[in-house]
Amino acid sequence: MKVIPVFVTVFLIALVFSTPAHAYLDPGTGSMIFQAIIAVFLGAAATGKLWWSKVKGLFSRKDSNE
Repeated sequence: MKVIPVFVTVFLIALVFSTPAHAYLDPGTGSMIFQAIIAVFLGAAATGKLWWSKVKGLFSRKDSNE
């Protein structure tokens, strides 16, 4: 099943046939979106660091004296 081409086709059709929203976005909205993007990036980095240390621990040799 080709999900990506179907998604792109539906997105392009929705983009072509959309009407103007005449919506107002205040300056704080851009700041909030920017903070959310940074939070997602930092959360992914922290999760990746935790997972990487666990993966590294699986493959590291442990000393028998410990």
